[in-house]
Amino acid sequence: MLKQKNVLLLWAGLQLGILLLLQQAFSGWIIGVFLLLLLYRVDSVLRNRATLSLKWVNLLAGVVAIALFVNLRQAGVLHFMLQILLLAAVARLLALQHLYEARQLVWVHYFLIGCCFILHQDMAIAMLVFGVFLLNVYSHYRLFAPTGAQLNWPQTGRAVLIILPLWLGMFLLFPRLPAFWQIPDANVAATGLGDSIDPGSIEKLVQDDSLAFRVEFDGPLPPRQQLYWRARLYEEFDGRSWHVAALPRTAARYTAPSAEADNDTATLSYRVIAEASRQTSLYALARPLSTSANVRLNAGDLISAPKPVSQRLSYQVNGIYGPPALLSAQEQQLNLAPGAGNPATKQFAAELLQQYPQPAQLVQALTEHFRSQPFYYSLTPPLLPGANSVDQFLFNSRTGFCSHYASATAVILRAAGIAARVVGGYQGGQWHPQQNYLAVRQREAHAWVEYLDNGVWQQFDPTAAVAPERILNDLDAVLPQAQRDLLNAGWRQLAFLQAARQQLMHLDYYWSVWVLGFNDNSQQQLWRQLKQQLPAIAATIAAILALLLLFAGSYLLKRRVPAGLPPATMLLQRALRPVLLLKTPSQPLSVYLQQLAISQPQHREWLQQLADVYEQAVYADRPQALMQLAALLKHRRQQIKQLRSSIKNA
Repeated sequence: MLKQKNVLLLWAGLQLGILLLLQQAFSGWIIGVFLLLLLYRVDSVLRNRATLSLKWVNLLAGVVAIALFVNLRQAGVLHFMLQILLLAAVARLLALQHLYEARQLVWVHYFLIGCCFILHQDMAIAMLVFGVFLLNVYSHYRLFAPTGAQLNWPQTGRAVLIILPLWLGMFLLFPRLPAFWQIPDANVAATGLGDSIDPGSIEKLVQDDSLAFRVEFDGPLPPRQQLYWRARLYEEFDGRSWHVAALPRTAARYTAPSAEADNDTATLSYRVIAEASRQTSLYALARPLSTSANVRLNAGDLISAPKPVSQRLSYQVNGIYGPPALLSAQEQQLNLAPGAGNPATKQFAAELLQQYPQPAQLVQALTEHFRSQPFYYSLTPPLLPGANSVDQFLFNSRTGFCSHYASATAVILRAAGIAARVVGGYQGGQWHPQQNYLAVRQREAHAWVEYLDNGVWQQFDPTAAVAPERILNDLDAVLPQAQRDLLNAGWRQLAFLQAARQQLMHLDYYWSVWVLGFNDNSQQQLWRQLKQQLPAIAATIAAILALLLLFAGSYLLKRRVPAGLPPATMLLQRALRPVLLLKTPSQPLSVYLQQLAISQPQHREWLQQLADVYEQAVYADRPQALMQLAALLKHRRQQIKQLRSSIKNA
């Protein structure tokens, strides 16, 4: 009964751990329902209360399942499947009366633990999942182990040492099969830049310190002023907000210009490890010319995933520095509409156009205007209500974030007859030289402008005119202390926690590169390398086998007993070889055993018995005595080990 209580409590704890690991798939009220069910089961076990009848458990599970089905539209199909699976496990635990009924429960736990990797891929959570897995393995052992049995740790350790190389070999070399089914997308909130931006949208994102993506360059790190990671193009303006246009940018894989980079064009190659964003848009530097097969290269020099990124995604990009080219007259026409409202801004644009008719001249004039006038860069700009938000920003508040300056600049350029658009992405990042990667966080979200000049889209960042420290250094360098405290509130002000977080991030990066990044291409490359080194590998294996055979032959020669000895003597010498090291060659075995019985009083009884049975088997030639001797040696195996240790210590 004690065993059953302990195992039931262990399973309740396991299900609680699985609930916490899968909490992204559960809304607050669903988590509350599962917690109440688990607490009831724990209370009934501790108080030795009778288990609920199967009838009541089925009724309760049916009511909860109906509630989950009603919540299906909000939760999404994937999360609904996880909820139903955990409900089945909890219901089985509620109705469980005997341990032999729990075989299905253990296997459902294994499946739920595996499902945790659908929602999490970072290393810290993977360690927690592995811990829950080990607890379920232990409960599996307790389910089938005899009452009172103890776990044999040495034997378990040997089994682990045998399994680990096999597991590693299968991970590296076993063919990676495609999924036999497609997991429906979950209805969850997306992170990062959205399909529209307006004054205030990016500054909210900047307060998020979580990772957006990490980058590993094949060559040197580009200068910081070139680290503009393009993610989205906002080309429709309604007078206040900018939206992604409905151009067919992702309808098919875009073919990059076939012209190779000339000698004067700098090339770059890098690998991006993007965090889960539940969006298809990805990040590219400069002009991507080719990518790995798991992502798409789209028109407008953008990169996207074929489906929303629900797990970490690693992809390779090769490209060149240079401005994107105009794709069509439709694209140009779309980016000429100045939008409704903001009459003062349009009047200002007309005045600038009269003085500076060329696009480059007008952009330079705007740069000087932002530098010379009292414009301020702030994470907490004043609200701009009403339809003429650009007018209010340019001529009243003059305080804003990157989205304010980018939006106002694009409106001015369009009103002056210059095609322009707002680009959303990320700028900069934190370089870690020892680990050789660039970490870009959500707080590096940025907006800038691209304007059309001579058939190409030239980049212009008005934020660099107002707050150049933001581009050349980082966000903290340009903000006052009060606003820096907003970004580094709470535990982030503790230096030792920041250092620990940094180290965990580095470990998580190696996890992403070596484990999550080991895909089909990596495996095929490994097979090619093994094929090239096949002769050396075969020679090494042959040498190892020869050494093993040599050692085995030497060991067998040492253990070989002289021919013509009685079977009882041969049996005793094999079982007691380390104990017989002190015996003289002329001393009979029975006499030596009797002397040991005197010198080792704690083993006297069974040693004397062993000597008596041995004499009967050798001198009386009784077959029953030989069988009794073999049984006695097998039964006293533990005492023989203790005797060896005692003689060695003496």
